[in-house]
Amino acid sequence: MIWDLDDTLVVERPAAEAAMAATCRHASTVLDVDPEQLEQDVFDEAKSQWSSLPTIDFARRVGIASWEALWATFEGPGQELSDLRAVRLSHRQAVWREAIERQTTVDPRTVEELSERFVDERLNRMEAYPDAEPVISQLQPEIPMAIVTNGAPDTQRTKLRLTGLDRLGLPTVVAGEFDIGKPNPEPFLRALDQLGIAPEQAVFVGNSLTRDIAPALNLDMAALLIARRPHDHNSITLPEGRCSVISSLHAIHQFLSVPGVDNQ
Repeated sequence: MIWDLDDTLVVERPAAEAAMAATCRHASTVLDVDPEQLEQDVFDEAKSQWSSLPTIDFARRVGIASWEALWATFEGPGQELSDLRAVRLSHRQAVWREAIERQTTVDPRTVEELSERFVDERLNRMEAYPDAEPVISQLQPEIPMAIVTNGAPDTQRTKLRLTGLDRLGLPTVVAGEFDIGKPNPEPFLRALDQLGIAPEQAVFVGNSLTRDIAPALNLDMAALLIARRPHDHNSITLPEGRCSVISSLHAIHQFLSVPGVDNQ
């Protein structure tokens, strides 16, 4: 079994939004800004400025989100990561400055403080979904497992470490460590090779139809789409193949036949 990480095992987008909201609420106590408008403006500026950086081809290839660039350190080997490290502070501060200046003037010191505050808010919200560790721990004695995730090495490894999922010891393929991400088949194949299993023996669990489910099915893997919010199910049209939708990782048991595992 192979797992996606962001918004499958760990809380990603909701955590980023909560961290941004908290930072913008604080900003409204020191600046004459509307916090909700600032929140939207920061996300918009982050997306716009991220797309204009010379490193955007690499970022898109390995799946680094624009909001992750507001807290990432981009540690790791390779020229692309080195280039990102060189601009990370100036980029994140430019995003905050331009977003704030849509409403009011701001001094460099306040920009720096808010930029750093978002980093702290985001790191303090690293959280695994409650079903992640129990389900993996129950399946682990019987089923070989790995994680395949897009993103920069430091962000994804930090998520594993701060949520405690790294203690499970699952082999983890991080796109930013070898320059190509999902939906390219290479990350899937690397994980399968590490586990020593054929694609038709594997199940991929992820939250994205385009990055997780479709490429897994194209490799003849089975796939489970995790859609945690009830309304997520309503708009889903599954591709043909061995694929189902689940709302909780606990539901995985009904799709497996594993000795010693309780099918809940």
